[in-house]
Amino acid sequence: MDRARQWCHNARMRSAALTLLVLIVLLGSALTPVGVQPAAAGDTSTLRLPNGHAVTLEIASTPHQRSLGLMFRPSLPNDRGMLFLFPSPDRYGIWMKNMQIPLDILWLDDQKRIIHIEMNVPPCPHEPCLIYHPDAPALYVIELPAGAATHANLRTGLSLDWTAPPGSPPRPDTP
Repeated sequence: MDRARQWCHNARMRSAALTLLVLIVLLGSALTPVGVQPAAAGDTSTLRLPNGHAVTLEIASTPHQRSLGLMFRPSLPNDRGMLFLFPSPDRYGIWMKNMQIPLDILWLDDQKRIIHIEMNVPPCPHEPCLIYHPDAPALYVIELPAGAATHANLRTGLSLDWTAPPGSPPRPDTP
């Protein structure tokens, strides 16, 4: 009798967990801002740095992709990074929770001009974690391996450009 009761309990728990997962997925897709075309998994863009080097940027355009960012990665090659696309300019905060590597974080305005840089931001081993904000509204955030901004001589006021994959707009509010 105990085994039957335990089996029923486990089945109910699995069913509840599956229902919760489905609700989370549905809620996440419902919260995607109008006008934002979510990047498909694996979408990338190429950033050309002023020093001539190319950096492959993974695109984070959905709320889920942006919240996950580069978490849990044990390393990030020097020629890789992440491009966060936001629906409208704001003072978006970035934290280093669950990060294993330090990063350089760049905030860019709607003209793709760097408006704020945080260099060599360390991982946050436990909460509370600092939240880093730009001084002015930004539309894009780029995360690069720590030291990349110095190596490429990146500074505020400098304009950057990147290519977008086919079917993905370079700006999230472009139809």
